[in-house]
Amino acid sequence: MKRIMTLFLTALISFGCAAPDVLNIQKDAAMTEPKKDLETLQRDFMELRYGMFIHFGILTYTGTWSQPNLDITKFNPEELNPGQWADTAKAAGMKFGVLTTRHHDGFALWPTNEGDFSVKNIPWRNGKGDVVREYVDAFRSRGLLPGLYYSVWDNTQGVGNHTIKSFEIDYVKAQLKELLTNYGPIPILVLDGYSWKMGHKNIPYDDLRAYIKSIQPNCLVVDHTHLQCLYDNDLLVFEEPKGVFAPKGNVLAAAQDNKIIGGNDWFWGEQTEKENPMSVDDIVEKHLKPLEERYTVFILNCPPNRKGLLDDKIVKALTEAGKKWKPNMKRPPLPKQPPQNEYPVTAVSAGATSGNAAFAIDGQNDSYYYSVWETSKDLPQSITLDLGKGYDDIGILCYVPKYKTVETPTDEGAVTKYAVYVSEDNDKFTKVSEGDWKADSSMKTAVFGPAKARYVKFEVLEARDGFGAATEISVGRVLKK
Repeated sequence: MKRIMTLFLTALISFGCAAPDVLNIQKDAAMTEPKKDLETLQRDFMELRYGMFIHFGILTYTGTWSQPNLDITKFNPEELNPGQWADTAKAAGMKFGVLTTRHHDGFALWPTNEGDFSVKNIPWRNGKGDVVREYVDAFRSRGLLPGLYYSVWDNTQGVGNHTIKSFEIDYVKAQLKELLTNYGPIPILVLDGYSWKMGHKNIPYDDLRAYIKSIQPNCLVVDHTHLQCLYDNDLLVFEEPKGVFAPKGNVLAAAQDNKIIGGNDWFWGEQTEKENPMSVDDIVEKHLKPLEERYTVFILNCPPNRKGLLDDKIVKALTEAGKKWKPNMKRPPLPKQPPQNEYPVTAVSAGATSGNAAFAIDGQNDSYYYSVWETSKDLPQSITLDLGKGYDDIGILCYVPKYKTVETPTDEGAVTKYAVYVSEDNDKFTKVSEGDWKADSSMKTAVFGPAKARYVKFEVLEARDGFGAATEISVGRVLKK
């Protein structure tokens, strides 16, 4: 019966004629799908190949990037038509979208119950508009998956501008609950204004990730960490406008985003009107084909204009490119992924025998700024993470070597010989792992246990150039799946 219903729904969607009640059945059925393991979710997402990033909001009409307290009454997409976005995405060969539900300015495109800075509090549609609802329904009705973007930093509310307070975390969680509860299954949630703005320690990443997964366990969670590894990310993310491109030979589940029209911003504006979009050759030959070989999903930003429509030239470029590109179904499946920290534990503090230990656990990384712990005495040296409380199942440590800029990861201070110890009292430590690593910039993992621990010590025995360096060190639990 389940198979018959699935075929029925698929047939309706393929012809673009799914009625609202059918869409609700589809959403409800998907929300009750069994939990999948992370690698299965990654493999499934890799098969999507191509998607549309949709930056749309108050910045389409006024203001500058991240500006607070904008005049949100100017938001007035009189011809809003996410169906046009979805039709264009489908013609392009895309399989999903990612909509900016709230950018750094804090304006919410859905009628949130948290604060007054949303479509609920403007003249447009008498305060009854909901861009997120129209978007998810339009994309699902065309057989496309609706992903969401959410900025943790809210410059109007002030979240991320100072030491985070508990009520601000509650505010973020409440908005995420609305997005993840009221709009059906969301395959990917792109966070922003997080690692690079405030760090993953200020709003504990483990807590926020667990909260998201408790509502939608099959939702991939990614953030713009600007680290070319799977640290605190379900996908490796390459932000092309920052100067990075997925390298040849990449075998980590990845996504790369770029703008169909250049300029200083991702939203529609004067440059969007004046400049031409990417050529068909640029889209197909220079992006889709090489990225596909590198297990990297291409997410191309296509900003709607002030009417709420994609400009004709963007529609034309995407449609023409869609005629010339077809996914390579002979590409082998995503290779087996390395051990991943699916149940991270955010350390509350750290101490080291030399160097600033806080830099290794702050989770703060921008494309041109990385806080790095470096030893300043002869090796061996160590850093000890305090997890805040005891756990019975600590079993993985992730080590991210030194970064200088997003374009130049380095092997300076790369740890080549290590040991890991655990303790319940910060006095008696037990060795749980030791080994050797290559001196390169890739993230390394040590898997052990499960072990009882509140404290985890990472000892640098040998390292390139005679000193140890770490952009990030994180630990996690090894729960039974």
